[in-house]
Amino acid sequence: MRQLVLENSIVDDRYEVIRCLGRGSYAEIFLAHDSTRRDESVIIKALNTSLQGTIDAELERTLVENFQNEAVALDKVRHPNIIRRLGHGTAADLNGVPFHYLVLEYMPGGDLLNLCRRRRLDLEDALFYFQQVAEALACAHNQQVIHRDIKPNNLLLSADRRTVKIADFGVAKITTDDSDEITRVGTNVYAPPEHHPDSSTDTLNQKLTPSADVYSLAKTIYTAMTGRAPRQFSRLPITEIPEEMMERPWGAGLLAMLRKATANQVADRYESVHLFWEEFARLNHFLESASVADPEATLVRSRLKTDVTVDQTTAQPSFQAYAAAQQSGSRPHSARIIVELPQRAGHAQSHNAPTRETAVISNGNAAGVVVAPEVVAQQGNKTVADSSAKKTPFGRTDRNALERLGIKTEWLRVVFIVLLVAALMGIAASTYFHFAEPVFSEGQIGDAPNVNMRSEPGGNVITVLPEGTRLRVYEERNGWSRVRVVEWPGAQPANASLEGWVNSRFVKSD
Repeated sequence: MRQLVLENSIVDDRYEVIRCLGRGSYAEIFLAHDSTRRDESVIIKALNTSLQGTIDAELERTLVENFQNEAVALDKVRHPNIIRRLGHGTAADLNGVPFHYLVLEYMPGGDLLNLCRRRRLDLEDALFYFQQVAEALACAHNQQVIHRDIKPNNLLLSADRRTVKIADFGVAKITTDDSDEITRVGTNVYAPPEHHPDSSTDTLNQKLTPSADVYSLAKTIYTAMTGRAPRQFSRLPITEIPEEMMERPWGAGLLAMLRKATANQVADRYESVHLFWEEFARLNHFLESASVADPEATLVRSRLKTDVTVDQTTAQPSFQAYAAAQQSGSRPHSARIIVELPQRAGHAQSHNAPTRETAVISNGNAAGVVVAPEVVAQQGNKTVADSSAKKTPFGRTDRNALERLGIKTEWLRVVFIVLLVAALMGIAASTYFHFAEPVFSEGQIGDAPNVNMRSEPGGNVITVLPEGTRLRVYEERNGWSRVRVVEWPGAQPANASLEGWVNSRFVKSD
């Protein structure tokens, strides 16, 4: 697996890459700042065809075509509740590895999956969020674009968590009414049978329609309102919801709606997201005040707004396979390393120096280094490093060169010693905690979607443990187990306690 080396670099003289946020099968997601937009935070989605190892030319062409297709789909479905494409390009990482990339809108509020894991959505919140999703899907379907991978992970939130936007159109299908092409795509738990990655050939014979997105949307609603994925309903209709939800006035209506939306046969589902939303919004009347004079007023429900679009902000890309690009003579610009150095005391900054106090050192390689301008010597109109700085065989400057740049080797030794001591202390601590206290058993949370972890037997609740949480049991006392969490079934909740007491009947030993 060859990952792109982009952290702490500048891509295409514009995007300052901060860190990698995640990786998929053939794409890597980076958080970056756009220097041309006042350092606005953006997402760089980089296509890395070597992420799974060496591939053949045909697969590479397919991956590039799919990446191009994502850009086309995003441009067709411009909507306030769909992630915006802000740009694109072809570049090379710090090792000279070429890659295509899309620049996308950054949503700092995380995704809906993390939100509902911390707090299950009640009906009012579900109606609020999924009206936005339904409006965006209706707009996409009007443009003959079927997303095919709706799931909580692909529903991103704004910083205030009041706006939700659909992301990841990587497997979206731009189709027409007479199209009968079906491919195995989507996520196991949420994908409908007609394009499920594990479906049989007979199942794939069903026609692809917008009801595929309705199916995935219904299962996403199940996850958001129950706090757990519908794994028991993979390629099956949703036939039950938790008992506490069924006891609510709207429980039976919600279950009927989810069951129909997730029917195995396309013909048995809601034909459009409009019809699905009408049924879902009908549950809203259970939330209306009982004091409304006109009982018919409680049946008024919001309609989907599908005629709102946003302007296109960038030209459409035209990506091609890297081998073809090299044959045509085009060579992507390599990223440049960022090295922030302290300004020398008493040194007056030149009026022509960059405002970010950085300049480029030309090193004769594909990649350059960005350093503070006061350590750069001006030679005519060309900015170069002090030519007396020697290179090691590995491309690093030697000790004298580092000292000329203002980096004292004594400090490097101090930092190395501190890090070494910290590492040894970490190893010692891990060894102590592993052997200092006997472990009764190991197991996981079962028989309940969520179990309270308490400060002491019968004490205050300090954390909620979802089903499947891996535990290590250290003590048993009167039907209670003192445990430590060793693995969460998903992302670890913020500020979650790792040690406490749970009722022993919910701990399933291995």
